[in-house]
Amino acid sequence: MMTERTIEQELDLRGYGLFQTVGDSMEPLLHNRKSTVVIKRKTEPLKRYDVALYRRPHKKEYVLHRVVKVLEDGYLIRGDNRIWREKVPEEWVVGVMTGYFETEENRYVSCECKIHRKYLKSLKKRYWMRWTAKLPSRIWKRLTGQNKKSDTG
Repeated sequence: MMTERTIEQELDLRGYGLFQTVGDSMEPLLHNRKSTVVIKRKTEPLKRYDVALYRRPHKKEYVLHRVVKVLEDGYLIRGDNRIWREKVPEEWVVGVMTGYFETEENRYVSCECKIHRKYLKSLKKRYWMRWTAKLPSRIWKRLTGQNKKSDTG
């Protein structure tokens, strides 16, 4: 009989784990149900551009997003395919991505390698392209009173 463990239990047991991604918030780097990430237990404060695995305690869900700013008491974090940021307290973070397999057919890519560093250089440009593309709908929503925060942006 196989025992199911939480991600935290797996990280405590082995120090790392391989997990399949779900969702499109980290596109184009990671793909919904196609990419596998290698996560290690968080042992030190994260740095800008690290990809943090954290758990929202009120929703009991895991989220894998990138650190865009280090704060005194936590981080500002955003998915690579999102325009909104979320403040994440230090204690929510359970692990950090050390590498990934983009699809099952791909080779392992370390977060320290040249390919990944090249991807990081393109993030700012892609963020501004997404933000600009979303601007007309954001203005329209504000003008029409539909200004509700959405997790799709």
